Amino acid sequence: MNSISRVIWLLVNLFFGAPLSTTLFVWVACDLQMPLLITNFISTYLPICNVLFDVPYVYINQFSSSVTAKLLFNACLFAIFGFVHTLFAQEFIQVILSRYLFPKQTLRTIFCILVSITTFILIGFWQHTHIQLWNWLPSTMNMYEQQRVLLILFSIIISPGLYVLMKFNIINFCGIKQLFDMSENNRCPYSSSIKIEERTTGNQTLVTSGLFRLCRHPLYLFTILAWAITPTMSLDRLALLIYTCLYLLIGIPVEERKLIGIFGNAYINYQRHIPAILPFFIKKIKQI
Repeated sequence: MNSISRVIWLLVNLFFGAPLSTTLFVWVACDLQMPLLITNFISTYLPICNVLFDVPYVYINQFSSSVTAKLLFNACLFAIFGFVHTLFAQEFIQVILSRYLFPKQTLRTIFCILVSITTFILIGFWQHTHIQLWNWLPSTMNMYEQQRVLLILFSIIISPGLYVLMKFNIINFCGIKQLFDMSENNRCPYSSSIKIEERTTGNQTLVTSGLFRLCRHPLYLFTILAWAITPTMSLDRLALLIYTCLYLLIGIPVEERKLIGIFGNAYINYQRHIPAILPFFIKKIKQI
């Protein structure tokens, strides 16, 4: 890619890639409601984007009186979200994309864009049950104040998970570093080679220190905790949490097959000694 192409892809990444996909986290943090902080900002400074953030996009009347139908429909939406993630993790898909459709340096950006698209499909078409399981926040607080508390609490709980991004180089994680890779190697950066190791983890060695001594996927762990520990819990948020846990039963093995291809016996040994998500001290509590 030439310099102009790299800059264009950078702008595409910044506007439609990783930053936009983080909307999912703040949406869940606010009990599956778009934060007023975001909607007010968009309305004031980026009114052209109102149509994107004015969610949900539709109300399906056929589901209006059936909670079960809404939960099943929402499960299908999450299945689309998870399917795209799992499909893109397949090496043959990445090889096809890099060989016939996109420059190899843009694959991570393409992935981030797909995450953003599926995020807004999930958010925009989610059919709310409007069933509140609990709300421990003071009734005197308005919606803006409640959402501010929820966002602060969510940020505190998930903050250890951000260690993972820093450990693996957040610029690399978001796909920006790859755009300016001057390597002339034409192999797919996700193929079974040293390049896959560098581009998927940001490191050329298996990371087993820090939070990775507790579990193999600390970012998943703290995301689940941040979604579960909340003073307000709706049935929708609980359902999304359950969908996420069910998806990880499928997604983690798929992801780890690729990691085994990268690190070989070192990762297999790591699997034997370190749990996927629940740290050892939880297992010890169960044993007691």
